Amino acid sequence: KKGVKNVIKSFWRKPKENVLANVGGGGGGYSDGASTDGGGGGSAAGNRRDGGSRSSSDDPGGGVRYRFDSIESQTRLLADTLFLMRDYDAALGAYRLVKDDYKHDRAHLHYASTQEMMALCMHNLDPSGGRDGRYSNDLHHSLETALYSYTRAGDEEKREGDVQARGDRPGRAPRATRLATRLCLAVSSSTSMCDGRHTEIGDLLASASSHETPLGAAVLLERSSSHYYRAGMVRKYAFHMLMAGHMFRGAMNGRHAFRCFAASLHVYHGERWGELRGHLRSALAAQLYGMGRHALSMQFYANLIGMTGGGRVSV
Repeated sequence: KKGVKNVIKSFWRKPKENVLANVGGGGGGYSDGASTDGGGGGSAAGNRRDGGSRSSSDDPGGGVRYRFDSIESQTRLLADTLFLMRDYDAALGAYRLVKDDYKHDRAHLHYASTQEMMALCMHNLDPSGGRDGRYSNDLHHSLETALYSYTRAGDEEKREGDVQARGDRPGRAPRATRLATRLCLAVSSSTSMCDGRHTEIGDLLASASSHETPLGAAVLLERSSSHYYRAGMVRKYAFHMLMAGHMFRGAMNGRHAFRCFAASLHVYHGERWGELRGHLRSALAAQLYGMGRHALSMQFYANLIGMTGGGRVSV
């Protein structure tokens, strides 16, 4: 009953933008319409009793979304402390308490970080879970939500003009995008998290690569291809290795590009893959030429002679 009551009360909590709009100019307190902030309900901010002494981003230009004395920061501190004390069950409850406030305020970076910590709590509560584990579905849902929120936070950074794009790829990835990449690589390296979910993990990595720099995208695509290979999806493995090779080449990393192209070429056999083999041989020839391996490059170019359509030669 208490949980349902808390959820209902959280609907009356005003977002941070609405609360800040009602802050008085002189004394720094809230106006009568926003002083209770929803009547003290089931979210972390709903239990506020400080009468307006705190505000998230009291100075909108200061860059601090939640001050140290805000109820959200205090609840997050409690959750982090419980996590460090290895009381993962209590920490998970505290993270769940504060995540709705972040979601209601559209604080995407804070919300994504909280979802990530919730996934860590569930993983520590059931380390060998796999697909049939106690928190398997909830853990995977938290990871997907965290990555989606990191992506939205990265898009906001791009709209603010902090990141210069170079073509279709950013020259420098936003901070939120780097956090998403870090999370993807951490999940990919965990055997228990990936057990029975290699296809889903590969999809997450491939999706995260679309917002990264060429080098970051190449690492994520190559990592995703390994998960597709373990899932038995050999053609998908080869396709993502091919894209990783192009990303490595765009990042001026020729040796890794050659390695990805060569791994992808090994998969495509049979007459119906003639055009793909021609594309890969042309890419390998161009890569070897740029690396100064002219003799090997000439052999790959020679293999293009007589192919259906002549093959497309790239230099």
